[in-house]
Amino acid sequence: MDSYNASNADLEQGKKGVVTRRVFLKSAGRLGALLAVGSASLTLDAVAQTAQTPVSTPASSPSATPAAAPLPGPVVPNAAIIAEKDPVMKVLTERPLTANVTAENLNDAVTPTNRLFIRNNLLTPDLQAAGHTLTIKGLVDKQMTLTLDDLQKTFPAVTVQGMLECAGSGRTAFSPLPKGTPWNPSGGYGCPKWTGARLRDILKAAGVKPAAVHVAFFGADFGELPTAPPVVRSIPMSKALEPNTLVAWAINGEPLPKVHGFPLRTIVPGWVGSASTKWLVGIEVLDAPFKGTYMDDSYRVPAHPVAPGEKMPKDSVSTEAWPVKSVITAPAPGAKFKMGDSIAVAGKAWAGENSITKVEISLDEGVTWKRAAMAKPGDKYAWRLFSHTVQPQRQGHLTIIARATDSKGNVQPIVAAWNPLGYFWNGIHRVGVTVEKV
Repeated sequence: MDSYNASNADLEQGKKGVVTRRVFLKSAGRLGALLAVGSASLTLDAVAQTAQTPVSTPASSPSATPAAAPLPGPVVPNAAIIAEKDPVMKVLTERPLTANVTAENLNDAVTPTNRLFIRNNLLTPDLQAAGHTLTIKGLVDKQMTLTLDDLQKTFPAVTVQGMLECAGSGRTAFSPLPKGTPWNPSGGYGCPKWTGARLRDILKAAGVKPAAVHVAFFGADFGELPTAPPVVRSIPMSKALEPNTLVAWAINGEPLPKVHGFPLRTIVPGWVGSASTKWLVGIEVLDAPFKGTYMDDSYRVPAHPVAPGEKMPKDSVSTEAWPVKSVITAPAPGAKFKMGDSIAVAGKAWAGENSITKVEISLDEGVTWKRAAMAKPGDKYAWRLFSHTVQPQRQGHLTIIARATDSKGNVQPIVAAWNPLGYFWNGIHRVGVTVEKV
């Protein structure tokens, strides 16, 4: 474990996810050389793996490209992916493929695999377990190349339930509406069980050098055009060493579906979903955050609040942990009840790196609040189940709202802070029902 510790204050700041300007500038030259060689080779490795058994994509496939621009490897057609999903899954976009269910369809304590949202930035590579490898390189004592079998035999397997949520989850609730995937106000997240090896165990086996600050993940997905930038994200060393951060090969006790990263993906629970790289082929330990499209252009929010409609300021930060949030999963919107009925309210709450300490329910637009009952806490990054019974006092339309409070005292806002890319919607969830005469 000693190789994990840095001896200077600058690195300690990096471990906390705050990279000082001095550290960043000092490492820029070394990082440029590192990325020019290391990152390029990882990207080439990814292309090589997808091209193990090249096949042409039928022209009728939703993922097809013109014959003049052949894909570097086989892809899983959208139609095949959608056929495996639950019928309540709604496709939002086809290029790239995105789909989700709304809150009333996520009432399970553990999200079923076929109801977990889909968010692709590129195409879905049709990878095989045989021959798939994961390369660990960069600021390590020993570069390693591991097969799936190596990972499963070498490192202890752990199973954790953890939140996975797209940064743009709930985007359509913002006004004005930012560009991006039109996630429903209550869609774009899930909380399954993940099985894999702890990333910190893999890094320990490779031996992390003292200058390490960030860990980058490389996937094997590719775009329809060769100019499409690869999806590469990096996370601070502190999060990489967190015991719930995994290199996963299974979800809910079964191998990962191809659309969710088969055969390997990272799971960075509690953080935006883009940090949990699918189709993982490379891990690179760096002395500064990775420089690339999905770190520097996408998945960023203003460092300070901006007025709705403003452009992204130069002072922005990469998206990381989700803020406090809750959703009502029962009753469903539009449900009908009779006067005298008891209405069972249920839902889920979560808070990124923090824990949930309280959930409250209101029937009068927040004038008064009643505390909901909460299930015992589960795994660190699992959502917290809550329930409450309400007795309507009048007939007509009734709006039920919920708000959560986390362990740092953060209270879920009525409306989330607007930002140009529409990330981190965590406004209070509203469910309208009708109460009829007996």
